[in-house]
Amino acid sequence: MSPLGQDTLESWPIGGLRHNMAFALPVLGLVGAGLSAVGTIMGGIAAKNALNYQAQVAQNNAIIAKQNADYAMESAHAKTAAVAMKEAEVGGAIKASQAAGGVDVNTGSNKAVQISQRELGKLDTETEMSKGQLAAYGYRTQAMNYQAQSNLYKAEAPGALAGSVLGAAGSFTGAAAKWFAPTGGGSGSLDANGNAIG
Repeated sequence: MSPLGQDTLESWPIGGLRHNMAFALPVLGLVGAGLSAVGTIMGGIAAKNALNYQAQVAQNNAIIAKQNADYAMESAHAKTAAVAMKEAEVGGAIKASQAAGGVDVNTGSNKAVQISQRELGKLDTETEMSKGQLAAYGYRTQAMNYQAQSNLYKAEAPGALAGSVLGAAGSFTGAAAKWFAPTGGGSGSLDANGNAIG
């Protein structure tokens, strides 16, 4: 008989080549399912790492936004002080101008002009402070949003890994059930000729 004849096929260990092929197919199916499961888990690990990275980026953005809020308030205080000094200078110039005219600066319309100028100066000062407070509020709100996003990413990260592990287990279990079920790819049993039963 030829080298690839029936006697060669039957001379393989454990009942011949047909027996080995019948055994190898379910094993290859399980190996493929195992590799798929490993790939699913690796994808879950990558997703978890990406979520942890995004959480850290959001955390850093929250820190920056809080710093910006502090800077906005510092800037508002500086601008307010500058406006107050400017308004005091204008008030002094008004009073000096009135006094130079030889009139009483503490009565009548002269006094009313000074009071009006002080009120306008106070309004300008308060407006500058309000702008700074509003900017700081915006940054604090932004910081809270970034912090919430960071917390969300941190909460999702473990789920990405757990989901991949469950998906891998389901995939592997499904493949095993397919190959070893009596109505699937094989029952795992062989007949006397090495053929799969089922």
